[in-house]
Amino acid sequence: MNPTKEMVSFVMALDGSATLPELRERFPETDSWLEVLASQGVLDDAADVPPLDAEDLRRWSRQINHLRLYDRDGWDGYEGMKRLRDARIVIIGTGAGGTTLLRLLNAAGIGTLEAVDFDTFAEENLPTHPTFDEQDIGMPKLDALKRHLELQNSRSRFIAHHTRIESADDIVELVQGADFFFNAYDRPRNHAIRWSNEASLRTGVPFGQIGITNKGARVGPTMIPGRTPCMECVGIRDLDVLRPEKSGSLTGTLVAMVAGIAVNEVIGLVSGAKETSRTAGQSLYVNADTLTFEFTPSEFRKDCPCRT
Repeated sequence: MNPTKEMVSFVMALDGSATLPELRERFPETDSWLEVLASQGVLDDAADVPPLDAEDLRRWSRQINHLRLYDRDGWDGYEGMKRLRDARIVIIGTGAGGTTLLRLLNAAGIGTLEAVDFDTFAEENLPTHPTFDEQDIGMPKLDALKRHLELQNSRSRFIAHHTRIESADDIVELVQGADFFFNAYDRPRNHAIRWSNEASLRTGVPFGQIGITNKGARVGPTMIPGRTPCMECVGIRDLDVLRPEKSGSLTGTLVAMVAGIAVNEVIGLVSGAKETSRTAGQSLYVNADTLTFEFTPSEFRKDCPCRT
């Protein structure tokens, strides 16, 4: 149905300046039109005050509009944005993947970001670490990250942990009470993912991961304790054994692509816009040659401790 001039005038009048009786007097079809608009989830109560300050509403207005596509009873995009502003997410490792994840999460308005690393930034990192610039060469990565992230978003907090991860206990201490964490490191080989898995099970904090292979990239699987198979069920022993290709070649574009998908998943999960993640319990492989996407689901292992 094409809107009439009267319909357009009616919608323009829904700015909170007119009472319902006044609208009915001016527009005889008020009740039926309001019913249609309500069924589409596009009506707001002008008396409601969003749980965000004016600057947050202005800065993240477009992201809020996106979140509002998922409005439902008991939840709306304003509440979702508030959850993101109140959230705490930890990134373990600040290589190409970790730093790109941080940049995107910071732009999305995550209230507190924490990162763990001990390395310095090198010239060969420039092509795959778009967060950095030439002035950062030779600097501790976390010091350089702090500068860039604060320039990007001074309304969020960044906490740096200059340390090595040497056990699952270390990760437990870092992620306890967080809303989400990313396993973005792969040393010591064969231990990194297992330590993250154990820490997630012990704390109840979900975690995600991304990986790069020669011809593509992977997002997930995202592990949500009690709801999805754990990494021991999946059988992963290091970051990219889901594919037979060797990891080692790397482009910043591949990293940015899967980091964007991963952060989009986290925004939906942490904000409450979505009840789960599309990569929860399954991995998404992106073939860079053919630009095709393939999901690989995981199954619970009957004898896995995560089921007890």
